[in-house]
Amino acid sequence: MTGPRSADATGSPDQTLDTQVRDRITEAFGGIFPAGVTVAVADRRVLLNGCVEDQDIAQRIEKAAAVSPGVLGVHNALRTRQPAPVEPPGQPPSSGADANPARRPSGQINHKV
Repeated sequence: MTGPRSADATGSPDQTLDTQVRDRITEAFGGIFPAGVTVAVADRRVLLNGCVEDQDIAQRIEKAAAVSPGVLGVHNALRTRQPAPVEPPGQPPSSGADANPARRPSGQINHKV
């Protein structure tokens, strides 16, 4: 009987999926598997571990692992050498985009539609 959990001649379903995930990641990086990255597969769920240069690389690895056929989920535990870029805070108060009605001046508000 064959099905989604059946293994090929090379090993268990998770071993087969591990190979497929590694191949997808290697393809995404031009034929070179990223150094410092480990892949583990258990119950068709992928765990990515290790340290990469930046968040962009970590996301590319996660995406490549996730699109592999048969993967039920990916846990990205990759760390980065460079910190993630700082998100700019919301609009500065002087921009006129202050959403707090208590800080708005009183008076008529005209909207052009």
